[in-house]
Amino acid sequence: MRSALTFLFLLFAKTVLSQSEVKTVTADSVELNEVQVTAARYTQSLRSLAAPVQIVSQNKLQRISTGDLSSALASVPGVQLQSGTFQTLKLTLRGIGSRSQYSTNRTRVYIDDIPLTGGDGTSVFDDLELSFLSRTEVTKGSYSAWYGSGMGGSLRFVSQKASDKLFSADAGATAGSFGLLKFSGMARSGFESGKLTVGLSHLSGDGYRQNSSYSRSSALLTGEFSDVKALGKITYLLMLSDVNAFTPSSVDANTFLNDPQAAALNWLNVKGFKAYQRLLAGVKIDTKLSHQWINTLLLNTNIYDQYELRPFNILDDRSVTFSVQESVRFQTENANVAFGIEALTERYNWQTQANNTLEILTDAQENRSHINAFASTEWLPFEKIRISLAANLNFTKYSLTENQVPDRPLTNGNYAGKAIFSPMAGIVYQLSDAVSLYGSAGHGFSNPTVEESLNSEGMINSHLRPEQGWTFDVGAKCWFPDARIFLQGSAYLIALNDLLVTKRPAEDVFYGENAGSSLLKGLEMTFRQQAFDWLNYSISGSVSDNRFSSFSENNISYAGKNLPGIPQSQLYSDMEIILPWQIKFHAAFRYSGMQYADDANQVLVKGWKTFDAGVRYETKLLAKLHLNVQLAVNNLFNEHYASMILINAPSFNGRAPRYYYPALPRNFAFTLRLQWK
Repeated sequence: MRSALTFLFLLFAKTVLSQSEVKTVTADSVELNEVQVTAARYTQSLRSLAAPVQIVSQNKLQRISTGDLSSALASVPGVQLQSGTFQTLKLTLRGIGSRSQYSTNRTRVYIDDIPLTGGDGTSVFDDLELSFLSRTEVTKGSYSAWYGSGMGGSLRFVSQKASDKLFSADAGATAGSFGLLKFSGMARSGFESGKLTVGLSHLSGDGYRQNSSYSRSSALLTGEFSDVKALGKITYLLMLSDVNAFTPSSVDANTFLNDPQAAALNWLNVKGFKAYQRLLAGVKIDTKLSHQWINTLLLNTNIYDQYELRPFNILDDRSVTFSVQESVRFQTENANVAFGIEALTERYNWQTQANNTLEILTDAQENRSHINAFASTEWLPFEKIRISLAANLNFTKYSLTENQVPDRPLTNGNYAGKAIFSPMAGIVYQLSDAVSLYGSAGHGFSNPTVEESLNSEGMINSHLRPEQGWTFDVGAKCWFPDARIFLQGSAYLIALNDLLVTKRPAEDVFYGENAGSSLLKGLEMTFRQQAFDWLNYSISGSVSDNRFSSFSENNISYAGKNLPGIPQSQLYSDMEIILPWQIKFHAAFRYSGMQYADDANQVLVKGWKTFDAGVRYETKLLAKLHLNVQLAVNNLFNEHYASMILINAPSFNGRAPRYYYPALPRNFAFTLRLQWK
């Protein structure tokens, strides 16, 4: 039925368009011969990278009027961004980090050059405002030593920048289902000595479920000074977020099937919530030492202050992270050489209190620091062959200091891991003007999170080993300008050792252990075409097989079992049709296959599929003033599914384990936007 409706709509659109004059539209990524990315902190051609780097364009980001980041990244194969609640996102790249229960780790995340990944490897990006972004770059595998050799790869959000125009601005308002309201505005200015961009946004809503209302205010300031005497080019970014979100938490199978709007009873009873403020700031100084030598200095800070009311206690925590990176790059027509060092230090303070009495239960501080020394080179030994080599040397240490709390022993401790050397090698062969082949192999690692770094007594586990492994990639990138087609495919194998596993013997007790090894294999594909001036579409998908090689718990072996939390297949397809009268229709289909929710593979989560659609209308009100109107319908066919799975969900006091975060049912959003171009 759905395919028939799509076919009839296409037939109708083609009939109408054959009788109407239609303006040419540029598809998201058709002219890919000139696409430049900054996945290695400096601009490179997408064609030259021995890795599956993919871009989510600003056009696609702006379609997501509800601010749902998981929808924006759904088009990238191998990426799974689960959205449990407004403030609970969990990202996995090719399954790496899937066994994390509530957060994103094993993947490096950045906004421009500012790390959103803390010293413990956990990334917080729930509060990013989509209207502030110009694109997203996803690098899978351990390709770039510039990013500390994270096992999953890296996700880089690029903020909007002003053009050379003296002034441009836009402002928008969105209203939608479940009380959704969003207001945003940006102003940009380009002048002789630099550029400036300022953005403001406020997002709020009642939420679909009980105890799920939320509010977020965001501000952005970014710009550059082009030619500063003796320094060169200076770019800067300042971002503020203020979030207040209630927590419905996960629910058991019976509630998920019969009463998905319900919150978990214990979270509902205490009206659990999370409130935090965050400041991100960074400065980048590019100094041209000579015609071929460039020096880059990066200074970044990330300040986070949170208060969370939970059923079992109150968590009051805050962190301050500071990092500095110094690098030098030598560039010629046939070669690039870069080397440098990055130092990061983070102070994390946390205190837990009893809910009713506010008695202090724990009061501690963990200091983390790491140093990355890195080097990379790319050169063309022959006309059609490009070779990449990179290496990263990491030193990590952390210490725990606990303040004295009555009736609780002190649990101070220190940990200094051994130096970890992570090499990478890649090759790109230009088979023809249209086709490039590549292959790469690289080592990566992930340090334990705060919870994982402790043992069952709450002390630093000095015997814990980082999770390490190797990634092997082969693939092809194809450009066919005459047919306006882009095609990319890849196959990968990841061998992981010393898996980090989070244990939870009680609601308020977490600790980590090393547990066995696993093997992850998969195939990925992306196809995009601008079939006609009035139609462009894309299809992307992945299939994977992810299993424990050796893993046992409580004398039970799970060798050969599927890793939980990873769909065995994913498919995404979207299209945009340009209709008469400056109307654009877009639709997106998304499928996620079956997965398991536990290590024993006894809890099977069925696959799901959704269909989103929308129409946009743009008209010119004045010479430079444009009006955009958009109506979006998400989950059009009202699919009932879980938008996030809590793997290995614990069960306490005889209650059923809570594996499921119910997704939004059918919902609508209407947007008005004014642009001064």
